[in-house]
Amino acid sequence: MYFIDWLIVTIFFLVVVGAGFVFSRKSAESSKSYFLGAENKWWMLAASGASTNFSINGTVWNLAILMVLGMKSFWVTLVWWMPNAVFLMAYSGIWIRRCGGITSAELNRIRFGVGTGAKWARTSFAFMITLFSVASLCMSYIIVHKFAVVFGLPNNNAHGLALGIVAVTSVYVLFGGFKGVILSEFLQTVVLFAVAFIVGFVCYKQYSADQIHAAVTHGVGASAVNPDYWKSLMPEAMPRIGMFVASEGYKGWQDFIGATLAFSIVGMIGCVGGAGGRYGEQRFLATTNVKEAAKLAALWQFLGFPRWIMTAGLCFLGYAVYSADIAHDPECVMPKFLLSGLLAPGLLGLVVAGLSASFMTSFCSEINACASIIVRDIYQPLIAPHVSDSDRKLVRVSYLVTGFLALLAAIIGYAMVESQARGGGSALNVIWAWMLGGLLTCFVVPLAFRWYWGRMNGWGFAAGCLFSLVPSLAMLVRAFVPDGNILKVWPEDHYTYATLATSTLACVLVSWITPPIEDETTTAFYARVRPFGLWRDAAAKARLAGIPMATAIPLPRIIVNVVLGLIASFSLYMAPVYYLGHWNSEGTLCSVIFVVCCCGLYFTWYRTLPED
Repeated sequence: MYFIDWLIVTIFFLVVVGAGFVFSRKSAESSKSYFLGAENKWWMLAASGASTNFSINGTVWNLAILMVLGMKSFWVTLVWWMPNAVFLMAYSGIWIRRCGGITSAELNRIRFGVGTGAKWARTSFAFMITLFSVASLCMSYIIVHKFAVVFGLPNNNAHGLALGIVAVTSVYVLFGGFKGVILSEFLQTVVLFAVAFIVGFVCYKQYSADQIHAAVTHGVGASAVNPDYWKSLMPEAMPRIGMFVASEGYKGWQDFIGATLAFSIVGMIGCVGGAGGRYGEQRFLATTNVKEAAKLAALWQFLGFPRWIMTAGLCFLGYAVYSADIAHDPECVMPKFLLSGLLAPGLLGLVVAGLSASFMTSFCSEINACASIIVRDIYQPLIAPHVSDSDRKLVRVSYLVTGFLALLAAIIGYAMVESQARGGGSALNVIWAWMLGGLLTCFVVPLAFRWYWGRMNGWGFAAGCLFSLVPSLAMLVRAFVPDGNILKVWPEDHYTYATLATSTLACVLVSWITPPIEDETTTAFYARVRPFGLWRDAAAKARLAGIPMATAIPLPRIIVNVVLGLIASFSLYMAPVYYLGHWNSEGTLCSVIFVVCCCGLYFTWYRTLPED
């Protein structure tokens, strides 16, 4: 890099780290100000959420899947909850804001009360989210190491760089709290948008339609891919993956149904279960009112489209320039692009700053949300029940927890990288697959049931989370045992189904054999939130008691808005991929569909948002 590039990157880090110190005094006033901030703007919260979703680890994985599967990879996006914000926009974001509280686990106290079962629900979910967040933080470490290796650093130096970046980022989020995270992520969103359009512009101007279409033609025989096949959305049980049969970590996508169906079921259950239980709920709880919560979700979803400009641009650049490398390692494109010389001095620094922002936003939101759950839902109720929310002791504990999480992520990330390097696999693909198909599967059903089934209690919620850990952990161990081990007998997706079934059965059976929640708790929750589903008894008791009830959102309207939102989202995200691939007719069709759906949503969604 040239001097101007290093200057841009240095200024970027000084600004974002400085934001943490600027807000350190205000964030340290109380645990609530540290984890939720104050006087937050809904559009900044939306930009922060979109920036967090623009994670470098998820983008690298999604870029690899796009190259391997072409446009069929959009079916795989169901795996990581891409449509989630549509459901939040239509109704569930409003429900979350009506609940109140500080953390996603704290919602269980509002839903299940204060009895022993409710405490188990709150604590068990906090434990599960902590596991998931640590796994996500490990991914951040793995990605930094990956970049360093591609840039030519020896393995030990790459680990040193990953540890240093994790440490610097942790210091920034440590002192800034949620307010610092939101402001810096808003600024990082601007940088990320600029970077995405730069990458897209370079790709579009550098390569013609003939060059790109020739580049995406790869493979031989039955696995050969041509441009018409690459751009097709038609799913197949055994899709052609061309040259990627040589990639040890991604050849499993030849079994499209096995690799996608189970994870997609988990993803769709997650979409109807809320905001995922981590940093998502945090942003909705930080809004001023329910109307802002709904608008936050809509803007969050819209602001996701620049990610696809970057993903598509890097995808076609990877085909055109690095076809020999990506056949064995489709994750290498992003760091190799930085070494390609395609970016002029200054632009390279901006792109590096943008990718650094991508790393920092996901890492910061994850670690802040996880620390909030550990402090609010494990430490405070179990260890320090007499410490009030306003006591600054909780902020000091938050500092310690944040530092511990960063250290734990580095240790496990190091172990994952070294373990997979010995076996020639992809540490990123292993941990990503387990998070989505194993660990996440443990709690998506309890999260969904708590909104739609009035008879569910805290005991059932806790059982659904904890019992399903057994098949989930078996799925993780499977990735580290040699061929021939008994755990290898089952395909990976079977572990996902087993985890899902165990969680569902545990939720239902334990809820039925244990006492129901007190009527006062259930009726108050129903009146406050007005969910739809199996709530007939609670609704009748609330009306009989004369409890004032919030405005319900009619189910037919929810269905219409979800359908329109899903079509609009997929059209918006697919359009830049088609345009950058020089398939202009398909790109234009997607753009028209998006505009039509938005016009419909203005009347069916925006003009009907509740005020309470």
